[in-house]
Amino acid sequence: MPDDDKLTSLEKEHSARVAPMESVLCFLCVGLLIGIAHGTATFSDCGGAEKSMTIIAGSVKPDPIQYPGNLSMTVAFNVTKDLPASNFQMALNLTKLNPRVMHVPCMEDIGSCTYDVCTMIQNHRSEFCPMFPNPDECGCPIKVGSYFMKDGFVAIPDFGQLFVKILQGNYEGTITFTDTSSNTQHGCIAIKFEITPSTM
Repeated sequence: MPDDDKLTSLEKEHSARVAPMESVLCFLCVGLLIGIAHGTATFSDCGGAEKSMTIIAGSVKPDPIQYPGNLSMTVAFNVTKDLPASNFQMALNLTKLNPRVMHVPCMEDIGSCTYDVCTMIQNHRSEFCPMFPNPDECGCPIKVGSYFMKDGFVAIPDFGQLFVKILQGNYEGTITFTDTSSNTQHGCIAIKFEITPSTM
């Protein structure tokens, strides 16, 4: 089934309520859960045989990502085993490829950072809860089921013209989801994307 058909089917099933996303942190957590290539951005599953998360389909607009600017994202994924109720960590490891290869550091929760997934959901319920099959169960543990978000809005903060040149380029990396109490990896996403100057 083509990706667009998958997304249309899931949209009818869930009729997800979409709320604005107002932080880059939420963009990293939700936006990078996209498992299909669209345009220059590619997001592929790198999880092992014991993974608990399976990516179905997704898209990001615009692609390439424009900075400064806004994003719209659609994402669908399945959870095949209940995820941890606590100590559930998301780690982003990001590398900028040009003009020279450079590891992207973690600065103020943006970049190659680690995040507590349960705390993020708790602190950003209006953004995350619409993607849950039952929004009343929004939070950890994230239970077995299908999760879907349609056209989630992300406003990327404008850090000034200096950052336009700094951020412009191609990136690759991984995002992993781990139960830190047992060091069990529940999911892994390999990512590649491009940031270009906004035409606005």
